[in-house]
Order: sequence, then C-alpha cells, then structure tokens
Amino acid sequence: MPSRRPSLRELGLVSLSLVSALAFTAGCFGRSELDGEDPFELPRGHAGEGGAGTIDGGTPGTGARATGSGGRTTGTGGIVGTGAFVGSGGFIGSGGFGTGAFVGSGGFIGSGGFIGAGGFIGAGGFGTGGFIGTGGTVASGGRGATGGVVGAGGVVGTGAFVGAGGVVGAGGVAGAGGTIASGGAAGAAGAGGAPECGAATCSGCCTTGGLCVPGTGTNACGSDGARCADCGSSGFACDQGVCQGTAPTCAATCSGCCDALGRCRLGSEIDACGVGGGTCAVCSTNGAACTAGKCGGKVTTCDATTCGGCCDAKGVCQPGTTGAACGTAGESCQNCTSQSRTCSEPGSYCAFIPSCSSATCPTGCCDAAGVCHDGRTDAACGTTGQRCTDCKSAGEACAPSGFCYNGPHCGPDTCAGCCAADGTCRPGTNPQSCGTFGAVCENCPSQGQTCQAGACGVRGATCPAPYAGCNPGAATSPPTNGTSCQSADLALAKKACTGQTDPATCLPVLSQVMASNPGCFDCLQQFLYDGAVAKCLAPFLGTACNHELTCYEGCLSTTCGRCAAGSVTSCQGTVSASGGDCFPDLSGEYCAAAAFSGPAAFCDLGTLRDVGAWLSGVGAYYCSE
Repeated sequence: MPSRRPSLRELGLVSLSLVSALAFTAGCFGRSELDGEDPFELPRGHAGEGGAGTIDGGTPGTGARATGSGGRTTGTGGIVGTGAFVGSGGFIGSGGFGTGAFVGSGGFIGSGGFIGAGGFIGAGGFGTGGFIGTGGTVASGGRGATGGVVGAGGVVGTGAFVGAGGVVGAGGVAGAGGTIASGGAAGAAGAGGAPECGAATCSGCCTTGGLCVPGTGTNACGSDGARCADCGSSGFACDQGVCQGTAPTCAATCSGCCDALGRCRLGSEIDACGVGGGTCAVCSTNGAACTAGKCGGKVTTCDATTCGGCCDAKGVCQPGTTGAACGTAGESCQNCTSQSRTCSEPGSYCAFIPSCSSATCPTGCCDAAGVCHDGRTDAACGTTGQRCTDCKSAGEACAPSGFCYNGPHCGPDTCAGCCAADGTCRPGTNPQSCGTFGAVCENCPSQGQTCQAGACGVRGATCPAPYAGCNPGAATSPPTNGTSCQSADLALAKKACTGQTDPATCLPVLSQVMASNPGCFDCLQQFLYDGAVAKCLAPFLGTACNHELTCYEGCLSTTCGRCAAGSVTSCQGTVSASGGDCFPDLSGEYCAAAAFSGPAAFCDLGTLRDVGAWLSGVGAYYCSE
C-alpha cells in the first residue's frame, strides 16, 4: 500500500484528549524576536514635490512634502525676502514628521503640510494671517497640532533656514532644506524619506519595527523585503537568507548585542542596546534612549521602532518575557499571571504551559527550572520525570537506563547504535542488541520480533510499522519567508486544496499557482510535505519544543503513515500510549497546543480540518507582503 501521512486532524485527536491531564515545561520555549545583528539599511525614498509659487518676483521653489499628523507652524515676525524661494526638500514618508526644521524666527514646519502654490492650511485649522507669501500658502492635507497655528503676520522671514533632520515614519530621514536668503538661490534638495519596508525598497529583510536590515543575522534572516526570520531561537544559523546549519555563538558573530538568552539583537532598541557582540543594556530601566549602542538621552515614545519587548501602561519598554509584562514588537504588555498562564517564548505571548512531570517528561528528567531533558547525559541524568541528577558532581556517569553509577557512560551523546546494560555501545543491528541513537538495546526475539534497521518489529508489519527512534539533533527549520503571493494566488490555492486533509496530497493540484506565479508556488510548497505543521510552528517554538514536536510528527508518520484510512486514529493512539514508540516525544504536542493558543493559531490544521483554508492563512502570513 502506498505511503500515507496521517492527517493533522487525526494527530490532534490523539493529543487533545491528553492535554488537560498533562503539564509541560516553560523551558521548552526560548524568546524569539526578529531583530538582526547588522546595522539597518536606509530604504530607497523619493524626492518630495511642492507647489511652485513666486514671491515678489523671485524664483519659484519646490517645497518639501510631508504626510502625517500634528506639528508646529511658523513663528512670528519673519518677512519674505525679495527673490527668495523655498529650497527643494526630500519626501517625508508615511507617518513621518520633520522635527527641528525651522522656518522663520523660532517656528517649525508643521508635520503633514507642504508649501504649495495657491494652497491653504488643511484640516486642523489656520490662524490669523497664516498665509506665506503671495499665493504660496500651506497646502491642504496638513493637520495642525493643538495650539500650533500660524501666528498673526507669521510669514517666512528673510534668511530663515529650513533645518536638516526630522525623523521620518519608518526609518527614513528627512532631507536637509535650503537656506532662504534675500535674493538668493534655494538650497539643494535633501535626501528622500523612506516608504514602508518591503520588496520594492529592501534587498534584505524587514524587522517587526519596519527597519530594513541586511538579512544575514541569526535572529534577522531573509531577503527581498520579506519578514525577517528568527533562526537562532530554533537553533539554526542564517545562511544566504535561509535558516539552516547550526547557530553560532552570539558574541562571535553579532554586530549588535547579546541578550540574556544569548540571542543577537539589533542593538538599537531601548530594551536591548549595545554593539560588537557585547551584553545588551536595558536603557528603559532608567528611562533612557538607545543611541549608537549606548544608553543616553530621553525616550520620546515606546513602539515597534524603539522597543523589542512590550510597552507597559506608563509607556515604558519592558523586556516582555515575564508573567506580569509579556509581549513583543512594541505592543502593549499583557499580564499572563492574572490569566493563570505563562509568558511563552519565542513570541512572548500568554499560554498555558503545564509543568514538567512524569506525565509530560515520561522517559526523561526535569531540571530545577522545570525543563525536560532526555535524562541520558552525565550532567542531566534521570527518568520518569524525576529531578535531573548531575552524575559528574559525584564522580559518576549516567547509565543507559537513566541513573548514576560507577560505570562507563553510554547515551545519545556518545552512541549512534544502542547501549548495553554495562554501558558499552553496540552497533544496534543484532537481533539480541537492537536499537539506535543511544537507546537501551532491545532483544527482539524475546518479543517474537526481528531487528529491522535498528528497530524491533513484526516482519512485514506496516500498521504500526517499526520505529527506530529519533535523531537527538532532529529539528525543523523555520520557513523561508516570501512576498510573492497575491490574494488571487492564495484564492487559487485555497480552491485547489479545499477538501484535502493532508498537506502532502495538495502539492500536485497547485499547477495553476505554479503556472501563474512561480514565486508564490515556491513559497507555498515548503508547507506541502511531511512535518508541515511543525514547519509553520517553528518560529514559535524553542529548541527543545522544536525537537520534540519534530520527533513526534516523524514517529506518527513512520509508524502509522501506511495504515488504511480507517485505522490511522487507532494506530496513533496505540503508539502514543505509555510504552508506545511515540510516547517519549508526546510532549511535542503540548508545545504545539501552547503555540496554537497564541499567535500561531493560523497553523492549527487540526481545527480547520481543511488544507485549502489552512494553506491560504499560512500563505498570507509567510508568503505575502
């Protein structure tokens, strides 16, 4: 019978019946934040456009254009000089405002307005005498801040300087304006402001704060303006914009700073400030800003551009990793404790995370922090959810069965075959000593079975099929984000896959998407193979949870993948029960359940029960701009 991967609905039925009785460790989760190691690139902007107006016969000028709300207007007393004209300025991006841009005596250019011919002050009102020169008024669209109206007689003064600077919406910088001199020429046009980070403006990847970074950072990996992927929190490196390979140490590769969890951060945020791979400073503790990798100055706002954690009720940036203040990307902090939940990492969201116990860590041991270990190393030895023991502290080693003794160590960290009771590593292919990945050797004939590729099983059995175990290094890499899919492409994918329950069976029917938009198909196809849900969840799982879910899905696929349709659920129940082949990694399902209850709800295929609707949602998150 051809291979059939179990549906995620069927997988969900196995685990959901156990969730309420099982508890799992918060240690499976490691913080994820899409911050990168390298300095951000300035996305490409556009020159602004202004109204052309003549003042006392002078030369027409091109004004700087701005969008946004609020801002102060011109001061009093300035008089337009003969022949003077406004220097051409840069375009200020969406939401931006020009701070420090002087016009006349002490006044500021109000954000959102631009100087144009024949215009007027837009929504927000204008004061008495608030016209600039002959015909050259403030163009419509600019909203005045409270109290920031044009004063009586407030025309542009002779020689008034349009100042450089002014932060622009998402990461851009306002261009320097020209000096208005009596009879003089306008200054040179300033640098353009930045449109929103995306495929059209960024060759690297875009952080949650809208910054374009090179996309080579372990925790900010990607290309072509896609959302940055956090490879490091899943234990991967960034290789040419793709999460693959082993994650390097932070200090050796980070141009920003390393946080308390050992992850490389951008180094420009007030909750993680620093450069050169040093320890991140939390500037927000003292109400300071982060400038050039150092705490100093005053914080003006808490949002995604300044805070990688969350903003509390007082507008102070918090790390976002505690039960009392949980959140990420400058969003409002959530109190998980009041909800009887835990701040889950990566992602910083409130979720139910059961404690480490014999139910959630049945074949391993629990450390002091409540993290489940496999219990087969000298530093963390134990089984059945007991407290881990450091055998080395007593000059002993961890026996293959998970207890400290005065014999040689044998386990998954030292043996690719199986471990005999005396601590010797065997090849694992002998019927009397069968096993792989450092597991305890089994005697297959005593069970009426044979050794098949390192696993005891009934010859010819396919439901369940023999399972040799999971590689200790098994993990699912985070998806490669893209921007190619449009709504029409996702609608095609949804229609083509409607009614399907297994993502792998949907691949052949997406020919229309492949023909009309190959880039979109290329992004979607990474979710159409075994382990699709683990792939979708990878950015929301720490390294331990990632490993356990990868192993659990792999075990179900191997043991029950060739069952007849009506036997899959029964098979999965058998292998997931105590003593079953998949039981040791069942905790991976509880990791998934925690992520489903938070920001990864769109990955839950078991609830949707339809690959078409699921793929449309997954594609919107990972494959669209």
